[in-house]
Amino acid sequence: MNLLLFFAVMPLSLAIQASPFIIAGTPEPPFKMRSKSDLEGGIEGIDVDIVAHIMEQLGVDYEIQLIESGARIIREAELGRLDMVMSFSFKDSRTNYLIYPSQSYKTVSWHFFVHQDNYSKFRFEQLSDLSGAVIGAVNGWAYTPEFWGAGLNIWPVSKHTLLLNMLRSRIDLAPLNTVETLYELKHRGLKIRIVYLPKPLVARPYFNAFVKKSKHPNKERVMRGYDALVKRLMVKGYVDQVYDFYLEESEFGIK
Repeated sequence: MNLLLFFAVMPLSLAIQASPFIIAGTPEPPFKMRSKSDLEGGIEGIDVDIVAHIMEQLGVDYEIQLIESGARIIREAELGRLDMVMSFSFKDSRTNYLIYPSQSYKTVSWHFFVHQDNYSKFRFEQLSDLSGAVIGAVNGWAYTPEFWGAGLNIWPVSKHTLLLNMLRSRIDLAPLNTVETLYELKHRGLKIRIVYLPKPLVARPYFNAFVKKSKHPNKERVMRGYDALVKRLMVKGYVDQVYDFYLEESEFGIK
């Protein structure tokens, strides 16, 4: 009787132990993206490399998924179908379904980009400093309430023509996601022609957060080890190395 019970239960327990820790994020090059060099459709990026390294250090089997819709990721997290979500800013409302770690290796910033030839013409300490500039902005992008309310000379542009308009001097400046733009400029061979003003319009930490309803047997183990590993990777320079690999810039991780 006991022997039969053992064999009946064993496959289920093995299945639970073999279940990978599911980590999801939206495609955001260079943080999370499909690998163009991998014919099997692999995933790579700054977040992917760092999270994969952490999970391997913890000895926990994992699976990273790219989901196109941020709303769907939130829904899956609320239902407990994921174990971790990548690259979320902190919001009180999200603590209903997420557990935030203490450590973040990533600052998401937006800087004003400008043509290299015009760099010396502008400085930005406060928004009123840019009152004489033509600033390109994409309708529907949030930026900040202060940006929209500053009475600046804003020229509406599409996301796909923004850099072209800057190269053709139709606009002077444009606030853009710093790391994503640097990655695009690198791959388009424009890093020398388009640069950015030193002070960011906005900068805030982003976190890889744990899903409250996750029932994964290794969830507590990952949560216990995560903060110490992130801190160690920052101190030892691993985070800077990953940023440098994708961007040839390392300043946008959190020191």
